[in-house]
Amino acid sequence: MRRLTRSEASAERVCALYACALLTVHGLFLPYGGYARMMEGKYRCYLALTLGFLAALCAVAPPGRIRFSAARRCAAAYLGASALSALCSPYGAAVVLGGSRREGLLTLALYAAAYLPLSRWLRARRLLLWLTAGATVLCCLLTLRQLAGGNPLRLYPAGLTYYDGDGAYLGFYAGTAGNIDFTAFLLALALCVLTCAALRLRMRGLLPAAALAAWVLRRLDVSAAWVGVACAAVWGLALLLPDKRRAMLAASAALCVLGGIMVFCYTGGNETLSQARAVLHGTIDPSFGAERVRIWRDCLSLARERPLLGGGPDTLGLRGVEPFSWYLPDRVIPSDVTAAHNEYLNILVNQGAPALAAYLGLLASALCRCFRRASEPRYAVCGAGLLCYAAMAFFSISTCITAPYVWLLLALCETDEKDG
Repeated sequence: MRRLTRSEASAERVCALYACALLTVHGLFLPYGGYARMMEGKYRCYLALTLGFLAALCAVAPPGRIRFSAARRCAAAYLGASALSALCSPYGAAVVLGGSRREGLLTLALYAAAYLPLSRWLRARRLLLWLTAGATVLCCLLTLRQLAGGNPLRLYPAGLTYYDGDGAYLGFYAGTAGNIDFTAFLLALALCVLTCAALRLRMRGLLPAAALAAWVLRRLDVSAAWVGVACAAVWGLALLLPDKRRAMLAASAALCVLGGIMVFCYTGGNETLSQARAVLHGTIDPSFGAERVRIWRDCLSLARERPLLGGGPDTLGLRGVEPFSWYLPDRVIPSDVTAAHNEYLNILVNQGAPALAAYLGLLASALCRCFRRASEPRYAVCGAGLLCYAAMAFFSISTCITAPYVWLLLALCETDEKDG
């Protein structure tokens, strides 16, 4: 391996510091005002960290171009398609910051702008895994205290707790990400990454954090997170045993078929499995998945109106989708649809088919590289996290609270010690 120049070594340090800051400062940041200001607080934290990172990188980065591999070309194409969508959007300046999810063009540009240098200079270090484990433990301890009825750090309004959710306020909130869907998303990613790292890198010290994450996920009971964990567990066999990749992929396919048969024959009382069984039997009700099916149907109709450019980044809330209903014990509250509750569909309806194709290309390129090079532990670890994400994304909402960690995994899949 060639010796790094001083500017290259500085660029590596800046990238490492930024990755550490995402895992700690951004991951554990709790805004003043509690969960009521979580989205805005995390957004400002992400802006400050990423703009500071890019400014520092500009000051130290070596001259020359980043070699545009297939994955980097997909990332650039995703940003270009999103920018064109914003330029042609009928919603004007609203596309810059976006709606309540804060995933307008500025945020998307920062995702891609950070990914490109990270994919060049960020090195996979064990420190990143230890920081992930530490942040996971702290998030879990906070969540468990809240599930015990406490209000540490006064994140809930005075006199209220976690169990006042869908009563005194809409939704349920816990942990360091706010909405339990976001917290479960991050814990599921951490569970898959830490477990794979413990097995492939023999870092047994990561297992307690992974076990704690699994316990908290069980307590939160977010179905999408378990879908992601199941996907990583089944299709990650080839990552754990790369010398038997073909046999493990065949075993994964067999497990999927067996799982489908079990769901098809399911007669228990679990709502999620019962709905999945109904779908396999040809019955699809718009109320399935907490009305996700109806939202998906409406979003597909909107996507057909502007298939190439979409409505503009994070403008779904401006396009007149019929509100969905929160069913509380004593009343029904209509709520605006601001996201498709499916990250792939959300890109299609907001930024158009070319942006979706580029994003899928980026994800597929990273996963293929992970499977091809699974004999190297870092690719197996990143692949486990991305498998979990790829499944969860069918039911989740992309925000600046969760997306930076997906882009971090994508960047770590692309970095190459021989990349020059």
